[in-house]
Amino acid sequence: MIGYVTDTSRWERWKREYVFGAFYIFPPDDVIGQIDALREIHDPTSASICQAHVSLSEPVPRPLNAQDQQELRRILRKVDPFVVRYGPVRTFPPYPGVALAISPEDPFQALRSAIHEASAFDGVALRRESIAPHMTIAEFISLDRTKELVGQLGSAAPVGEFTCDRVEYAVPDADFRFRRLLALPLGDSG
Repeated sequence: MIGYVTDTSRWERWKREYVFGAFYIFPPDDVIGQIDALREIHDPTSASICQAHVSLSEPVPRPLNAQDQQELRRILRKVDPFVVRYGPVRTFPPYPGVALAISPEDPFQALRSAIHEASAFDGVALRRESIAPHMTIAEFISLDRTKELVGQLGSAAPVGEFTCDRVEYAVPDADFRFRRLLALPLGDSG
């Protein structure tokens, strides 16, 4: 049984829509370590909320049950694993923040669409569909700091690739720190 936070009164309003978590792509631990080292320096607030990740789904609107998990497993069996490339540094003008680009976008978008086919997302609009996939380095910063950080990181930011062979369901605890609770394999990888 997944334990969800029952009292979100201490949370800022935007956080409350995440009470039932969301789906993410978490890179391998060595990649997370590299990115989290940058996040802890340049945006400790973001780093304290969740490990380095690529956001995949909209927030889940209700608790996931066993049937939801089975349905998601069936859906994801039809999605083949794919190679994810991360880097270089990018921004999202006019918004502040620095991230690593994620490519190619087509398999990522197909995976996002597949996740949202699940009945757990019935009636949920893809509000973030137009946001290019990325791995955040710093988001709780100013526009001036964004420009400074892009210049500072430039070609020094990590660039690499890993195989996406699963998606993970993560849910925040009472302190709004996301815990990875469920890994669902893609294709025949699990």
